[in-house]
Amino acid sequence: MIQSPDTRTQILDIAEHLLQLRGFNAFSYQDIANELGIRKASLHYHFPSKADLGAALAERHANRALAALQSVDELNLTVWQQLDAFFKPFIELANSCELMCVGGVMASEYSTLPPPMQNRMKEFFAIIHTWLTRVLTQGRASGQLYFGAEPTIKADTIIATLEGSILIAKTRQNADFIDPLIQDIKASLGG
Repeated sequence: MIQSPDTRTQILDIAEHLLQLRGFNAFSYQDIANELGIRKASLHYHFPSKADLGAALAERHANRALAALQSVDELNLTVWQQLDAFFKPFIELANSCELMCVGGVMASEYSTLPPPMQNRMKEFFAIIHTWLTRVLTQGRASGQLYFGAEPTIKADTIIATLEGSILIAKTRQNADFIDPLIQDIKASLGG
């Protein structure tokens, strides 16, 4: 028998979807309660404040990123396969032309977020930046990648490009440019 997710997980799932559609500041507990068919008081039982909900969302996102990158590491992939695995979620979000990256949304609203959310977003970006920098460094050291910038700068460039591609796809309601953009990133790495 398949169990349905617990209420806390359902709340997080709905809040994450609303965040990706509208942004953190553009949804309320009432929106989540309506979606779940429960009273707002039930939400407050699980998350006393929206700041608590936001911190849980940000922590979950950082933990998912860390787990995903660790699972890529365990697969013993080539550098190019690792990069493809890194690109994949960004490509999928851009191709949706609807949903935004949780990290990108929170970064765009950073100054209005409660400090615990800000701290978790710093952790998220540090996780992906550290991982990508390591892959780039190893790829260049092994002769599989060729690029002029320092790996940390190249990682910043790639992350900013991927996050920005999601914004552009949503604005255009078209993601036809994503595949050429990924090919351009790969070409800049010597691929």
